Amino acid sequence: MSADPSGNDPIEWYRVERHPDSDLLVIVFSHVSEKPGRFSFFGTFRDFKVNKLFLNTPRNHWYREGVPGLGDDIDAVAEGLRIIMQEIAPRTVMCVGNSMGAHAALLFGALINADHILAIGPETILNLSGSRSRSFMVGQAPCVHDDLLPLLEQPVADRRISIVIGESDAVDLECARRVAHLPGVTVRTLRSVGHEVPAMLQRFDAWRPLVARFVRDGGLPPLLPLEGHIMSTGDAADALLEGRRLRIAGKREAARARLKHCVTLYPDADVAHDEIGQIEREEGAFAKAEAAHRLALRLAPDRAAYHHHLAMALEAQGRAGEALAAYDQACSQEPGNKFLARCREEARGRLPPSAEATAASIERAAWGAGGVFQKEETPSMSAPSLV
Repeated sequence: MSADPSGNDPIEWYRVERHPDSDLLVIVFSHVSEKPGRFSFFGTFRDFKVNKLFLNTPRNHWYREGVPGLGDDIDAVAEGLRIIMQEIAPRTVMCVGNSMGAHAALLFGALINADHILAIGPETILNLSGSRSRSFMVGQAPCVHDDLLPLLEQPVADRRISIVIGESDAVDLECARRVAHLPGVTVRTLRSVGHEVPAMLQRFDAWRPLVARFVRDGGLPPLLPLEGHIMSTGDAADALLEGRRLRIAGKREAARARLKHCVTLYPDADVAHDEIGQIEREEGAFAKAEAAHRLALRLAPDRAAYHHHLAMALEAQGRAGEALAAYDQACSQEPGNKFLARCREEARGRLPPSAEATAASIERAAWGAGGVFQKEETPSMSAPSLV
């Protein structure tokens, strides 16, 4: 634990829960913005009769600054974990984490030689363009452990690593792809799902069964809800990631060719459809852009970015009411997103007053059967956070 400098009760940054009849230790790393004194997935693991160690970190710096009371940097935390392992003397050690916690599960799992690791949406290399680590760690100097590949490449007998990602998150897909070839690593992907994998699994009542199976033997259920296959369908994943990089670099024709190759192999690649839409919009083909964004939204109706991109394509065609409805839908998917809120307000300033009434009418009608705003047949991916 670490004392609160204000003189109040100490803040608990890690918690050990022993179960003397168990020879298993499960180490759970908290994700970003977990409140001091709280731990990610504490409720999920509450009823498992195993030794448990929960960790949190004061800043969203991917555990670079350690865990107060355990260690003030990565190496010190690893040593602190080894000391706790010596005290408990488990036969098997497991590490679990989501997002920032998934990076930590892989990092510390490798440093302490854990037997099994469950990493959900990990960044296997930090500071990629568009990544969460880049947005949270602005101005931070590089760290030797930013890239986990050299650490994970080191041969270790019998270690099993399970990575679960949503195919709608291109950064997570790239991070998973770069380590998928390593011995002992298994990657599972979910269609039409972004970074919020645990929340989505919870909606299908599949989160606790997944954790229970992992705790039992280090494996995962044979089939997950919305299980995808982009990484096992030819070079679809590589084509998507390369096409996205080419689009960002301004090489539209080459990007379009790679993205179309991806959707030919794997039509469920919602990110590829959305990327094609962005290329069409950049070239002024707004009707084609609209069609591509609608395809992406039919596959993944909860993706706020796709609604935002559709709104821009509609506005460019002069369809003010429909555009504003799409801007509203983007904000409803991510209510706390300041960028989306600002874009909507700017659009309201540009569009005629009649657009508000048209947008309200569109939202009431939900654009008819099968429209992008009707989501009853596709479970929402924006479920509440798990504890």
